[in-house]
Amino acid sequence: MHLNPFDYVALVIAVAVVVGFVVLAYGSTEAGSQIRIQGETRDYIYELATDREVEIPGPLGDTLIEIRAGEVRVVSSPCRDDICVAAGWVSQSGQWIACLPNRVFVRVEHAEEADVDAQTF
Repeated sequence: MHLNPFDYVALVIAVAVVVGFVVLAYGSTEAGSQIRIQGETRDYIYELATDREVEIPGPLGDTLIEIRAGEVRVVSSPCRDDICVAAGWVSQSGQWIACLPNRVFVRVEHAEEADVDAQTF
């Protein structure tokens, strides 16, 4: 099997594109400043700097979320498999935890990313 020069060029371009996407997808290591929790009926926004526990209602019951030391995690959820609990702590902007059966979504973000409106409060 013989490769011509264009095959090598195509290989280099393909590797560069893959590396570029990996850097874009996983390269952000900025710590977030707040979390947005989307429940079944409304959104909640909390600062990561303030330690607290929050119960978010869902169709199966309440999901308990803990914010501590600039990180957030799901402590308990009424869903069957508890995959959201196993996700552990997240703190980097763009990271998220979802409890799909209970319709609760937690996302770490920067304050300037959030578009706050009157329904948030």
